[in-house]
Amino acid sequence: MLLLRSTTIYYLAKIMANSRLVWILFTAITILLGIFFLRYPPIYYGGDLAEYYGTTESFLNHGTPQLTNQDRINLEKVVNPVNFIDPLYYIKGTDGNRYPVHFIFYSLLSLPVRIVLKLFQLPEINSLRMTNFIILEATLYIVLKRFIKSPFRQLLFLTTIYLSPLISFIIWPGPDLYYLCLLLIGVFCFYERKYFLASLLVVLASWHSQPLVILASTSIAYYVFHKGIIPSPKTVAISLLLIFLMLVPYAYNYILFGNLTPWVIFQDGWTKEYGFGLQNVSIKKLFEQFFDLNMGLFWYAPVLLFTGIYFLKNDMLVNKKSILLIIILFLNTFFYQTNPAWHYGTSGFGPTRHILYFLPFLIFFFVTCLKPTKNHLIVLCLFIISQLYVLSFNGFITPDFIKVLYHSPYAEYVLNNYPNIYNPTPEIFVDRTNHNDLKYLTSAIYKYNGICKKAFILKKDKQVLINECGFIPQDYYEKIERADNYGGAYVDY
Repeated sequence: MLLLRSTTIYYLAKIMANSRLVWILFTAITILLGIFFLRYPPIYYGGDLAEYYGTTESFLNHGTPQLTNQDRINLEKVVNPVNFIDPLYYIKGTDGNRYPVHFIFYSLLSLPVRIVLKLFQLPEINSLRMTNFIILEATLYIVLKRFIKSPFRQLLFLTTIYLSPLISFIIWPGPDLYYLCLLLIGVFCFYERKYFLASLLVVLASWHSQPLVILASTSIAYYVFHKGIIPSPKTVAISLLLIFLMLVPYAYNYILFGNLTPWVIFQDGWTKEYGFGLQNVSIKKLFEQFFDLNMGLFWYAPVLLFTGIYFLKNDMLVNKKSILLIIILFLNTFFYQTNPAWHYGTSGFGPTRHILYFLPFLIFFFVTCLKPTKNHLIVLCLFIISQLYVLSFNGFITPDFIKVLYHSPYAEYVLNNYPNIYNPTPEIFVDRTNHNDLKYLTSAIYKYNGICKKAFILKKDKQVLINECGFIPQDYYEKIERADNYGGAYVDY
């Protein structure tokens, strides 16, 4: 037994010390995933696909992001026509024409990919997934080639990425992987004292995730501070260039829509109810970003979250940069809460997009601080086992997007057995119980085997609850009457 254990450790150490094997593994995975995503049947998503894919149609046809009648006719052959009726996706600009509300850079990135797919007569609708795939694999190559030299850490990096929640966003038709990968390279640059490059990458990331302007602004300020108390003309010029780049989407919005951000002019239910701004910020939402049973980061990367924060905390003791980083990260976390559509989630079961940006920083500390020691290898094994479980009910690399309107297995277990301890922001519970998103708050009744377990009830729907569940407990009846600005209250059975 001792001989077997020694032999196993020997060969494991040999593999970990062989950089060539790591590159062979990375190349094989890249090829296999590339073939898989090319051959995997197209998914005719709704929502943001209408814009990100639609913008490529417009640029191919006439070289501008404007949605013309011919663009719409072409797009409705592959995209649900209802998306072009919804005013949230294409809104009228100051010239009376319709333009995509999301910034166009991600669509421009996917345009060459779509052209290549068209040349090879492959489904062009897959251009967004292939763009995400290329961005992810290019990021892995850059990090492996430039920042990580140890074969052990290279193998650890690949394992962490391919088993993290990031993998579920390859097939997601949006720029999440775009900005997450930029942040990942950016944090490596930051800790290698390449502050200009780190700032540039964060600025570019903020183009498709506006709350990141907090992190981008801080990165620019740190770059200037690092150059000295009195910056040189060159430093001033570079910092002004970075600020200019950071403001590009806002200038684009102002030119087209007459507002720095079109989100403030939306007239959907959530914006009417809450509005965009700091009035939406709360400690409860901070807790939900990390620990909500449906969309908290902890439930989809538990070992990565705690280990990453543990290593970051240790680094804070010796590195002042890490103290600043953790302060800005949590400040940015609060800034993500300004969005009134708080409950919007991810590609199926997974962490909310309002906390996804935290992942690259956790991955950085996990990969750079974990060592090939006994205790750390146990942590690595726990990470692998837990992530395989998480990815299993989220479809691995092909998640079912409709699951974002259903309670996660964690939430279902608690609601079935201990409903009184799960009281999330109401729209989270309502949408996942009713399996729809009506953009305004409604009543919702959760049942298990036909028995009422929990409900969120508006004042006007008390009779509905009585009809469905037979009665309202007296204590809860009074709570409904005293309901806060949500207009309703939770009821437990």
